Amino acid sequence: HLSTNLFFIPPKHSDREEIKERPKLKKQSSSLRSSKEEVFRSTIGLELDEIDQIIDDEKKNAPCIHFQWWHAVFLCSSISLLVCLLQLFLPPPYGLMMTSAEVAEIGVTPGCEGGLERCICPRETICATNTLSIVLLALARCSVFFDYPLYMVFFLSKAHNLNNHMRRTLLREWIDFGDMHKVHKIFGIVVGIETMFHSFFHLLRWGLNNEMSLLWLTTVGISGLITAVVTPLICWPMVVPYLKQRISFEVRKGLHYLSNCFAIALLFHAPSRAPFLIGIPALVYVVDCIFGYVKRNNLIEAAYFERYGENGVALHFENPMNWDKKPKTSYVYIMCPWISRYEWHAFTIFPKPSKENHSMLCIGASGDWTRQLCDRIKAPCIRRLYVHGPFMTEFSDTAVTTSNAIAVASGIGITPTLSLMQNYAGRKRINIIWMCRDAGLIEYILASVDVGAITKNSYAFIFYTGKRELVLPKQLPVNVFILRSRPNLENIITGIVTAIHSGEGLPEEMYERQKKMANAPFRKRMMIALFRVTQIYDEDEMFHYAVKATENAVMRMQDVDLQSCCSSDCDLEEYGITKLQPASRLSSVIPYGEVSLLGLDAMISRFLGVIGEYSHSDLEDLFNAIDSNRSGFIDREEFSALLRMAKSKNVMNRASSRDLFSSMIALGDMEAALTSSMQNSRASFSTGSSHGGHQSVFGDSNTVCKYMNKLMDDSGGGGEKPLEDWSIFYCGGSTAIKRDLKQISKRYGIGFAVEKFDW
Repeated sequence: HLSTNLFFIPPKHSDREEIKERPKLKKQSSSLRSSKEEVFRSTIGLELDEIDQIIDDEKKNAPCIHFQWWHAVFLCSSISLLVCLLQLFLPPPYGLMMTSAEVAEIGVTPGCEGGLERCICPRETICATNTLSIVLLALARCSVFFDYPLYMVFFLSKAHNLNNHMRRTLLREWIDFGDMHKVHKIFGIVVGIETMFHSFFHLLRWGLNNEMSLLWLTTVGISGLITAVVTPLICWPMVVPYLKQRISFEVRKGLHYLSNCFAIALLFHAPSRAPFLIGIPALVYVVDCIFGYVKRNNLIEAAYFERYGENGVALHFENPMNWDKKPKTSYVYIMCPWISRYEWHAFTIFPKPSKENHSMLCIGASGDWTRQLCDRIKAPCIRRLYVHGPFMTEFSDTAVTTSNAIAVASGIGITPTLSLMQNYAGRKRINIIWMCRDAGLIEYILASVDVGAITKNSYAFIFYTGKRELVLPKQLPVNVFILRSRPNLENIITGIVTAIHSGEGLPEEMYERQKKMANAPFRKRMMIALFRVTQIYDEDEMFHYAVKATENAVMRMQDVDLQSCCSSDCDLEEYGITKLQPASRLSSVIPYGEVSLLGLDAMISRFLGVIGEYSHSDLEDLFNAIDSNRSGFIDREEFSALLRMAKSKNVMNRASSRDLFSSMIALGDMEAALTSSMQNSRASFSTGSSHGGHQSVFGDSNTVCKYMNKLMDDSGGGGEKPLEDWSIFYCGGSTAIKRDLKQISKRYGIGFAVEKFDW
């Protein structure tokens, strides 16, 4: 069991006093630009309070952030609806409301019914000669007229290549092209509902007038029937949760392509308007698809596949020549012909850290196609595939619009987050909160990506919810926390904001301290770490852990055939055994209650995980220095001598060690959550000393939330937003997490963006 019991260090002052002492964001930004403002003030003759007043006025007069560009499309739909009503109820030549004599001249019906002087009957399919028929006709036509602008946009929203190009033009200042998938989904739902209304009211009118034969005898009826049949197949499997859970993505995607039949049927259903309102956008979509498949498809002949765990595959390839040197946060469609020549699937790519001009992506087994891929990749291999793209994601434009951000990811959603981190490393402070149950994915990301380099000025929290123990590197940056629990998102987010906003928990300071420590010789780091650890752990506990690790090595070796190992020159030193012995005699080789090389290594990893990387030769040199009698094992007396030497003053008084020791002290109150704690940590940690305010980064309902709430209260009612330079964005497939983050965003006035995998 991994303890996540984190201890809070009480502040020296009351909450109100502490908040007043800490600079607000506005004062921080003012101090940072003070020198520039002095020059500006002397140039234009304005006082600082006048400048602040201008800034405040601009904030008050800023446009409403709740208005989205696609709301204007609904405005166009409302105008189209008004045009429909005018057309229905105005007399010719402006409308369709004809006199009874004019209706009789058409020849479809003798005239208006029910004593009406005027009715509608320009042709047999839209002939309404009584009041009820006119009402039903108005409802049917209004629903489709409202949809005309939506038809245009939801076809154009899937013109990926066009949208990708438009994101580099001036239009991006008015239209957020990263919203296109969300817009496509919203408009598709509206069209799906109103198409059913349109069909229902027409069928009801025909049925009441005994005209149902029009459904199969006229072009309008047949095309309308096709549209009514395919619309539920196109829309509902993509949006209804019950259907999404029970129908595979491949089937739902195939049904979605019936939208081509939908567009063709509409061309025949409304031949006077559809060629312009629907035909042109649909043609743009088709041309865009053809262009993409011809010009933006690339054959990758030597793509490298490998498993990253039990349920995932990692893919590496060299970027095609027609790609940008450093693609932004993007996704690609890939097709593996050795699985299916007809299925393309979208995945987020991110730059491969170890190779220039290479990209990689991680694919989790979540559907039929991805499971087939995992079944085919049993060992690392090189195979061909086709890549279509890349296309920029929503994160490329809107996710990071502030200097400080908190990126929340769940599961495979970490890949676009990492891409974003790599693009903005050193320029923005992006903190990570990652929730994942896939141990293999966590291990692979930590081994493949230099998390320390991209998070050196931010925090990274990894909440592991899987079952098996993680196998982690010996050292991770001190600002990377791995906890085996589910997060309290509000506490963690407010904790990060408090630590950075107050200036008392800046991660770059911890990162720099660790770099100094990592560059020191291993023996010196070891002694400094031991000095710190002896203040936390009991000597008996450390020694018994090392002995137990030695005994576990013996038990593992009992399953090894040592005779065959002899013939194959097997090296047993990795098990801490210096002489080759038969398996039945291993217990007698290792003296009872003494520590082998492996036992010492396990003790260092368990208790001293923050000391950094070290080699096998480093460990052997230390072991030989401790083993004074050259027995090949460390007894209790030798172990105690090591700890006494670590605690001696002449070790800690060296000038070269003073800075390193201070860095260890700064890390003391974090050791409960560091990577070293992942390996069967003790039930709780207690240091009994106070080392500062770093603990606030974990958040606390009684302290951090008070800080945030009082920070909001201090802003007053003048429209000031103390957290306007912060944003939150989420990447993943959890509706519950999205809902919680939306509430946090609303509560604290922090911007929020989402890229949700709910296709």
